[in-house]
Amino acid sequence: MKADFAAHQAGSDCSRALFGQPLAALCGEAGTLPRPIQELVDILHQRGPSTEGIFRRSDRGTALQKLKEDLDRGADVDLANQPVILLAAVLKDFLRSIPGKLLVVGLYEDWMQAMERPSKEARVEALKVVAEKLPAAHLLLLQRLISLLQSIGHHVSTSRMTASNLAICLGPNLLGPPDEDLLPLEAMLEVTEKVGG
Repeated sequence: MKADFAAHQAGSDCSRALFGQPLAALCGEAGTLPRPIQELVDILHQRGPSTEGIFRRSDRGTALQKLKEDLDRGADVDLANQPVILLAAVLKDFLRSIPGKLLVVGLYEDWMQAMERPSKEARVEALKVVAEKLPAAHLLLLQRLISLLQSIGHHVSTSRMTASNLAICLGPNLLGPPDEDLLPLEAMLEVTEKVGG
């Protein structure tokens, strides 16, 4: 599998760096996520639900930087033997680095309006309508991410990660207002609460 990834990267548009690149460029015409991101999500799906504090605990050391650099240059990385907390940190950094965010900054107002619907059913329907506006690559990663987060949330007794905890840890990496850098702290907290709501 690792050799296949290296060969795939060497012979395709995916030879570019992973971090900071538009998802559409990474997914290409095949409409699939880049192999290291697919593999990361698969491993986190298997091991994340049994890892306490997944996405809350951070690995900000040199191991994180080295793994990101290795992935960026298409190195042959054995992700299955990496610590789960490190893999979760890599995924968070990948999400944070997507230009315009995974949920697309241009759709920020649509997402916020959908979250303000009075009933859960109305919110779900409105969120589905907004999700349909996402570029195909963004929707694909969002679907995989939601599946992962649901799995972790269903194992809250071991992961200690409720839906609210997951939203607080990941929400700011998925969506922010267009002028996010100019927001005062109170407004940022309100946005995080809405995204996690």
